[in-house]
Amino acid sequence: MADVWDPITPLIERRAPVEEALREHVERASVSGLPLYRMMQYQLGWVDRDGLDVPHEPPQRTLGSLCVEAASLSASAPSDAAYAGAAIELFSESVEVHEQMQTGEAGSDELPAVWWVWGPAQAINVGDGLHALARLALLQLQEKGQSPESTLATMSVLDDLALKYYEGQYIELTYQERVDITTAQYSTMVRSKRGALLGGTLALGARVAGIDDSTVKSLWDLGASVGEAAQVRADVATLWDRSAKPEGRVLNKSKLHPVVQVLESGTLAQKREIGGIYFKRVMEAADVEHLADVLANAGARERSEERITELMAEVEGKIELISASPEARDRWTEVVEGLINSQR
Repeated sequence: MADVWDPITPLIERRAPVEEALREHVERASVSGLPLYRMMQYQLGWVDRDGLDVPHEPPQRTLGSLCVEAASLSASAPSDAAYAGAAIELFSESVEVHEQMQTGEAGSDELPAVWWVWGPAQAINVGDGLHALARLALLQLQEKGQSPESTLATMSVLDDLALKYYEGQYIELTYQERVDITTAQYSTMVRSKRGALLGGTLALGARVAGIDDSTVKSLWDLGASVGEAAQVRADVATLWDRSAKPEGRVLNKSKLHPVVQVLESGTLAQKREIGGIYFKRVMEAADVEHLADVLANAGARERSEERITELMAEVEGKIELISASPEARDRWTEVVEGLINSQR
């Protein structure tokens, strides 16, 4: 709920205008006073379940800030790029509402998931409503002076991102009961999902700023590589960070990178042991510990770290395509390293 990426220093300065645009847009939409909008505001981190203001710092709005950062690659970046940032934040929150239901994650004691508080049926309404608001936020760009053609081109990026993301989500769900997934298939899945979220965010910012098509594509490709690296890093943490309870993603048998590696190239005994865990009707926390031990003994953690190193080299090459300035490249390197090393 609201993003849980750690603060990424270069993006902090982008947060305030995104938050302002987000509040302006949601408040405009919620004039009917329906409790549906209170549920959306809860998801966005503004109110508690009773509708009372939450007295703390606003969320980092990492994706929205990243969108504005991409727009700033243009010397004449529009001041209303924050509305595109608000749109991607709304889409991301829509995704989280739905995925928490799909994975059965109840949220935390301090911040229960929307479906846990109000039930799955209303959570579907909240998620779908947030997606609709994301598209409406982009239509506001025309009111701010963007041409109809530019507004539609920007909206097409969000729609492409959404479709690609849901393709990745579909693929991930179909993989849950399978043990024949390859690392190449894993890469395709992750780049369709988390890679599309980050790549589409960057492309959205570039498009709203009128940046050329070649750079828009380079930014999408950059986000795809960053997304894969970030997911591999998160998969490693899910298996070996014993300070946290197992996430719904692993308990629902999603294929994490270390698991896929061993299923693809491990010994027959290792594959059988993993298969025995995954073919259980329900996985429990003890199964995750057993799985982590099997994978560690197979060297999967080290190979996942090697894959992250490979992807970082790929990312560095793509950063050079979007900026000729050494200072700008350093800034982008700090941003992408933050995205990769923060847990979501």
